[in-house]
Amino acid sequence: MKKRLGFLLVCLLLIGTFTGCGSNSGDTAKDDSSSDGKLKIGISMSEDTQFLTNVRKAAEKRADELGVELIANSGQGQVEKQINDMEAFITMGVDAIVFNPLDRDAMNEVVDKVKAAGIPLVEVNTFTSNDNYDVYVGSPEEDAGRIQGEWIAKNLGESGGVAIMYGQMGHSGQIGRYEGLKTSLLDKYPGWKVVVDKTGEWKREMGQSMMEDWLQSYKGKINVVASQNDEMAMGAIAALEEAGMLDQIKVLGIDASPDAIKLVREGKMALTVFQDSFGQGTKALEIAVDLASGKPSPGKKVDIPFQEVNKDNAADFEQYLKEWE
Repeated sequence: MKKRLGFLLVCLLLIGTFTGCGSNSGDTAKDDSSSDGKLKIGISMSEDTQFLTNVRKAAEKRADELGVELIANSGQGQVEKQINDMEAFITMGVDAIVFNPLDRDAMNEVVDKVKAAGIPLVEVNTFTSNDNYDVYVGSPEEDAGRIQGEWIAKNLGESGGVAIMYGQMGHSGQIGRYEGLKTSLLDKYPGWKVVVDKTGEWKREMGQSMMEDWLQSYKGKINVVASQNDEMAMGAIAALEEAGMLDQIKVLGIDASPDAIKLVREGKMALTVFQDSFGQGTKALEIAVDLASGKPSPGKKVDIPFQEVNKDNAADFEQYLKEWE
């Protein structure tokens, strides 16, 4: 009883910043009323994109199957909030944490705090430059950019103009996906030039706004848009459709969200790259539970491969995603 009262007191103190004890917008949490004897796992997502929501949902589903209490929150795209949420997990004394860091470098200190507290830490989808975590579960980010670059060279030739829509600068995905594109296209084919590049911070509305501006400033110079995620790519497509230019500029995305796969099947998006959000969320949760239970680590890194999604195979990926609905 004393332990339970102590936990509730911590919840009251943290209710303004932590969703495991309240109901802040954008966060979800399991009811603690049935948590006695269960492992308690925290999961901190960096923001609420469709892809990351799927990662969280998969972790929640697997937690239910394993009889584990999962306390989920979102940093909502704010470094300070996510750091506060992680520190709250430490205060609560969770048994393990699944962590999707917003920024590769800004989260380094909190990683050390988690490990100093003796809490197993599994990073998922993105990782920190501080490798003091136990396991990283994700897809090799360079591969996503490489798939885009190879598609461009194969389908559009060895020269042209590319516009790049970056995700959050400093994000491990932003860095790795650019490196893959650079290696497979820009370094390999000098005829391909970057006409313009800018961060859209993973957001659809920013992708649309950027594309609208680029159509005015770089008319006739852009052959393809290489977007680092589907959300920005879909924003670019909306701008191109409105301008009546969708048939003139190819748009490539990454993540293979349901909306993006539909656009690929319809021929509106040339390509997306499937990143298995459900596989990542499931595996990260399983590893966190194993580590919290004292089982050995599977290694420092667990890869979930990227796959090309094109018009020919889009229906197969749609079917896979429907199985998770």
